[in-house]
Amino acid sequence: MAEQDRGANPETDPSIEQDNITQDPSDNTTLTEVLAGYADSGFAAEFSPLENATVTCNSCASSIAAGSFTIDSLRRLEGASDPDDMVAVVATRCPSCGAQGVLVLGYGPMAAAEHGDILTAMQDGRGQDGLQPDSSPADAPTEPDLSAAMRTADVANGEHP
Repeated sequence: MAEQDRGANPETDPSIEQDNITQDPSDNTTLTEVLAGYADSGFAAEFSPLENATVTCNSCASSIAAGSFTIDSLRRLEGASDPDDMVAVVATRCPSCGAQGVLVLGYGPMAAAEHGDILTAMQDGRGQDGLQPDSSPADAPTEPDLSAAMRTADVANGEHP
């Protein structure tokens, strides 16, 4: 039982910062909708979790250490009828072939320990591309919005436009 509790649960795993994970357990979005949204945003490839914090890219068939992957976006979903039916959908890119895709991992107390190991080993790149940390790539600001955000940041830092 202790092995199951090692899943990627911010309440029991101090290596996961709660601020980086959506705190709302469910927004009534289905896994199918999340996967379709990521696919529409160019994250159409699929990745599979393996033991020993390893991930397989189903595009190039490479098995790669999870620490080589960067989380571009993460959506946490909870089952509508069973709160223990939790998954984390990770949008990422293959470090070997560059394919953009998703990795679906169990999340929470019922998750396999391997899934928690993968999630904690991955590099957190959320928020580095102008997106809010828990946004999907489809929510990316357009160039004018990004420029305005940069000008606002410059002014906030004491620079003049």
